[in-house]
Amino acid sequence: MPSKDAEGRTIYARTPLLELEGLVTPTDAFYIVAQLNMCDPIYPDDYVLNVSGMCERPMSLTLADLQQLPSRTIRSVMECAGDDSEFFHWQKKGGKKPSRLKKQQEQGGWNEAGSKGDAKIEDVMDAVPTTCIVSGGEWTGVPLFELLKHVGMKPGVESLHLVGHDQGRPDPTPQFVSMGRTDIEFVDPGVINYDKALPLAKALHPDTLLAWAMNGEYLQHVHGAPLRLVVPGWSGNWSVKWLKDIVLLDHTPDCYYQKHYFVHGQSPEDPERRPCMELGCKSIILAPIDEDSPLKPGRHLIKGLAWSGQGAVSAVEVSVDGGATWQQARVEEHADKWLWRRWSLPWEVSAPGKYSILARATDEAGRVQPQTPWNYQTKHFDGIVPVEVEVV
Repeated sequence: MPSKDAEGRTIYARTPLLELEGLVTPTDAFYIVAQLNMCDPIYPDDYVLNVSGMCERPMSLTLADLQQLPSRTIRSVMECAGDDSEFFHWQKKGGKKPSRLKKQQEQGGWNEAGSKGDAKIEDVMDAVPTTCIVSGGEWTGVPLFELLKHVGMKPGVESLHLVGHDQGRPDPTPQFVSMGRTDIEFVDPGVINYDKALPLAKALHPDTLLAWAMNGEYLQHVHGAPLRLVVPGWSGNWSVKWLKDIVLLDHTPDCYYQKHYFVHGQSPEDPERRPCMELGCKSIILAPIDEDSPLKPGRHLIKGLAWSGQGAVSAVEVSVDGGATWQQARVEEHADKWLWRRWSLPWEVSAPGKYSILARATDEAGRVQPQTPWNYQTKHFDGIVPVEVEVV
């Protein structure tokens, strides 16, 4: 579902997840979300990253300067915090189950549906499908901790304030969609740059990258070129694109996209609200799907993908009787802890009838799907969604 801004640039698109056969999503099929106005392209030779704050050597670095530092390549899943949020609404309110096959005609800006004061929530929800906002990618760049060594981080740093070139006035539509309602008090910060305050511990993780390459080639503009952050295990809103400034701070600033949006809590007034960070533990079934029904008796392959925000998936279990019994699926092994794993289970079925197929993942930390409870912004859905098929 491509969605374009006034200049014709794609600013929202979903991955054709059910058509993927490998682990790395092709660049042109990788999901796209631009929360604010996408900045104009920056020519790589003109790019400068400014590093300041609590460091011994504040500096402005070109892309060539950054590429002189030790580099690293990782493969990881990147998932929008709002991916599959429709299933949270479905679990809570019932009705027709969402479909990952849902397609939309090309439309204007993805957030235009809620810009009108009289927007109905049903129309907004229909205009912005939230499934398939997840992809797997290979990233090459410099670990963020190497940059911190280069500039000489001072003691007492609590967070890194990361600011992108993209700016604009946040639109309420994403929050309407996430909460399934339009009658909310929307905090309007005015025109801002996209920014995040990354905790120091995650900044020092060796897999947190300042990436200039994706899937074996230089970043495309739509994916954050010339330089973007990649934060494996955490939802995609942390991976700031078109990176402009990094400021080392002894506190955590009140960034709009981790104080008012992309937060977990029971309500907008919840005093325990906290930023969305690591993803849960999740598996999805790619085949069969509801739309494949009816199936013929015989041998079928149940297959899917599984991933976790705390590292590698260690096991996937499958039930063909609505959760009454479970079987171990075969999980494909590889060395990339942040990348999803393909899993499969042959299914011999001879008796006609209706079947409810479930899958649940376990990660290396011992977490079993699901991990994330309902929250008012419906972020980080990792629930178990049944596939309902009939054999005739």
